Amino acid sequence: MTQQYAKIGEYTAVEAMVVHAARFLANFDGKKGLIGTGLPLVASQLAKMIYSPNMIIFVETGQADANPQELAISIMDSRLTYGASSQLGDPEGLFPLSRYEIDFGFIGGAQIDKYGNVNSTFIGADYNKPQKRLAGTAGAVDIGVFAKTTVVLMAHQKRRVCEFVDHLTTPGWMVKKWPEGTLVRREELGLQGGPSCFISSMGIFKFNDDDKIMYLDKYFPGISPEVVKANTGFDIDVSRSTEADHILVDEIRLLREEIDPLNIYKMR
Repeated sequence: MTQQYAKIGEYTAVEAMVVHAARFLANFDGKKGLIGTGLPLVASQLAKMIYSPNMIIFVETGQADANPQELAISIMDSRLTYGASSQLGDPEGLFPLSRYEIDFGFIGGAQIDKYGNVNSTFIGADYNKPQKRLAGTAGAVDIGVFAKTTVVLMAHQKRRVCEFVDHLTTPGWMVKKWPEGTLVRREELGLQGGPSCFISSMGIFKFNDDDKIMYLDKYFPGISPEVVKANTGFDIDVSRSTEADHILVDEIRLLREEIDPLNIYKMR
């Protein structure tokens, strides 16, 4: 990669989010990941090209060791079968999770809370009368329960990065125990793993070792800790944060010219 930095304003917040997600996936080179739909597919393709070439991609619709040459527009896209070791069905796509063979899950969602719980089901207080019905869980529950760790990718808005999700689709570090509704650590429910990182359009967030509450680790160039704090739905700790590395011109070029030239995912 040419180490020429792109200037702030020459790329969008979504592109910055995808680039930093691809960089984070370098931690999983040679590892198995189950990739969710949407921008995680884009970030995974960028990672495979430059940061994590030996990452092994699984898709919940049954593609194993996928190596697409063109960007898939959904997890049902037949492009994901290119170069795959096998193409099976939905149950088989999730079987490696339940056998604890998946090193990381990579998902998006509509809401994430301070404990890393993700909502992709509905917005509102009443399941039967939601303000907005969303696409639903697909394999997000399985990923959050069985993957050894989870990475979450989501645009940063105050209503989306919140105190507690409207509906728990994918469990984070602290979940409500049914039927009491009390918060318990995921280990008490027999769940392994847990979210290791949340990457938003403003920064990179991790979780405290003790109380498992999210904190700001890196803020993106052009963003300040104060801006992150003002756009987060709870009192997030920004005291330990530092500025993330700048975006490279080549990273943006790859996204725009080779990965998503038609701007299918509306990154710019």
